[in-house]
Amino acid sequence: MISEVDYKRLVWHSRRGMLELDVLLGPFTEHHFKSLSDEDQAHYVRLIAAEDADIWGWLQGTLPPEDAGIARLVAMVNEKVGAGQVK
Repeated sequence: MISEVDYKRLVWHSRRGMLELDVLLGPFTEHHFKSLSDEDQAHYVRLIAAEDADIWGWLQGTLPPEDAGIARLVAMVNEKVGAGQVK
């Protein structure tokens, strides 16, 4: 389980320099991150640590993630907040 301080840092790190990523990652972090399993939270932290270009490619499906855990989180982000819709 992630601490509240680490969660707030994660929310901050979910704000990227690219609006397209902000629209997907910010709402996912704020609305869904805390309900993830500890394992999926760790995968999401690794996803957020990647370069913007890689994250964007993963989310758009143009660059498949090599890591199965990150691929799982990419699918979750697209399912939950794809097209800017928080579900």
